[in-house]
Amino acid sequence: MKKLSVPVVVVVVVALWALMGLVRIPKVASEQPDIYGFGQLPVLLDGRIQPIDSTARNAMQVIRHKSTGRYARNGGEEKTIPAIEWLLELAAKPNVALTRPVFRIDNEEIKDNLRLAKDEKHFSVNDITAGDNFERLARESGRIHSKDASLRTPYEKSLKAVADSLLIYQRLSKSFRPQHSADFDSELTQLETIFPTGMAAVRAHETNAEHNEDDHHQFSGLIETLIDPSIRDGDRSGVMFWPRIIPVDTSWQSLSTNLLSSISTAASAESDWKIQFHPATKAYAGMISAYAKEEGETFNNKLREYQDYLKNNGFTIELSKTGKEFAFNNFDPFYKCEILYVLAFLLACGGWLTLAKWPNQTAYYLIALAAVIHTSGLIFRMWLEGRPPVTNLYSAAVFVGWGAVILGLILERIYRDGIGNVVASSVGFVTLLVAGGLSLSGDTMEMLQAVLDTNFWLATHVVIITIGYAATFVAGFLAIVYVVRDFVANKVPFDKTNRSSLTKMIYGIVCFATLFSFVGTVLGGIWADQSWGRFWGWDPKENGALMIVIWNAAILHARWGGIIRERGLVAMAIFGNAVTAWSFFGTNMLGIGLHSYGFMDKAFAWLMVFVCMQIVMLTGGLMLGTLGQAGKPVVQKSGQAAIGLPPVAQLVIEALVIVASFAITIFYLLKALGIWL
Repeated sequence: MKKLSVPVVVVVVVALWALMGLVRIPKVASEQPDIYGFGQLPVLLDGRIQPIDSTARNAMQVIRHKSTGRYARNGGEEKTIPAIEWLLELAAKPNVALTRPVFRIDNEEIKDNLRLAKDEKHFSVNDITAGDNFERLARESGRIHSKDASLRTPYEKSLKAVADSLLIYQRLSKSFRPQHSADFDSELTQLETIFPTGMAAVRAHETNAEHNEDDHHQFSGLIETLIDPSIRDGDRSGVMFWPRIIPVDTSWQSLSTNLLSSISTAASAESDWKIQFHPATKAYAGMISAYAKEEGETFNNKLREYQDYLKNNGFTIELSKTGKEFAFNNFDPFYKCEILYVLAFLLACGGWLTLAKWPNQTAYYLIALAAVIHTSGLIFRMWLEGRPPVTNLYSAAVFVGWGAVILGLILERIYRDGIGNVVASSVGFVTLLVAGGLSLSGDTMEMLQAVLDTNFWLATHVVIITIGYAATFVAGFLAIVYVVRDFVANKVPFDKTNRSSLTKMIYGIVCFATLFSFVGTVLGGIWADQSWGRFWGWDPKENGALMIVIWNAAILHARWGGIIRERGLVAMAIFGNAVTAWSFFGTNMLGIGLHSYGFMDKAFAWLMVFVCMQIVMLTGGLMLGTLGQAGKPVVQKSGQAAIGLPPVAQLVIEALVIVASFAITIFYLLKALGIWL
């Protein structure tokens, strides 16, 4: 009990910290506008009902590459700003929103062309569109849009991203308020009041009959203010970041479409013209105008009225779902898991530097806690989507990390030497980091492509093959641990027993990975036969899956045939990371084939960094095998016989490979960071 006291205390404290995000829902003072209550209101976007908070967060992810803003309110000090506050400001105070630095631009050439500050990363709409920038952006983006995506330069891709971000900004700005409206609530009230006399004046004007010209001008002005020329776009499927916010029976309409419908219906009468706006339209008008005037009590009253309307008109399920998703967003389980994995990794590595057992035990319990949170996050996403855990590249990265963590915990439970902890925490962190990068493209729970709209195959083929990929990564990271431990063997003991147990782990995990990747690939072929009428079509993604199966099988056959021994197994397992990364992520970046739907090509530079680092690690491992522990060249039984070169020649070749791979790594790292264009 005494030995467990430190791990237990640490885990309890960390668990309480993690649960605080679930229990403590953000609130505002009673006299302030309840922006978080507004954030829980349901809208339809990307084929699913979601809270406005998710819409705001996803837009901020695309525009700023973070789910929050950071700027000074009213000339004060810089603070982290919730995305929902920014969205409300965009809708209610557009002139203020124009000054907020929420657009991230890293490309130095774009900064230079738009005359932006070189030492800044975040810019406002006013900064980006100053002078003739807007006209030049429009011309350039039009030219780039007509150019084949595969032929675009890094500058053109970055410029298009800026133009797309501005388009998202514009669409959101008129999703909750007509674009030219100054006081939405007042304008609706005015139109309701003068609609009969205004329509009479319009009809009289059309027939050149006598009428009050002031009534005609006022009526026409209000109509022009409330009706958007691009009104139909808001209800087209596939339009990016244009939420439908008005619930009409069982369907949803954009604000602009609903306003047009109300006006058209009222104007179609022959006489006795009266207009009736939808309660949701009036509620949003009241909230937006109250927020613009900083009338917190009025805002909250309108919010409660609309919430009651939704509850009394059959939208209780939608309200409940969006409330839970809001809590999920606030809890942010995967970000908390990242922190726990980093902490556990440091403790597990520290456990190798001391004889004390508590660092490794604490790391194990922290990873177990993170696994629980990771699992809860996956389950909650499954419940929200009504789908199995893997539906797109983002969820695949999250699931790969989860599978690796579970395998690492099992290994640690068996061997209790810290290696399972190191692998579980490192793979868990890296995969969630990758998932975070993939979330920059927008909603991670968007509607599935038609071919993917089957829960059976998503739950069998996709889940099984993803487990196989996760296991391959675990084997590769175990091999990296082997190389690192070998490199620091003079500091941290790494005897024959440690090497043997680690090699057994790698071998066992490769066997596991081979089985699951093979079965998953076969199931994928059956699904392809049902969907596309052929079992195999040499599609890049299919070839990638086959590459992983073949590579894992090659490792096992080379081991069984005596072609490789301990160090050869390690080297091949490390290269398995490169094979899996390319086959899993890289094939989608080609933009061709039946499996290229919905994926991004922005991560190519990071993929190359990862692949080159694996080559550096495996070559370094081979070099350590060529060198003796005392630093003198020795001839390995397998190495000399297989390569047929003297040790000095082997060392030279290995050194050249390491230098070349490291140079390529630096090159692509600079490209990924936007430093080298």
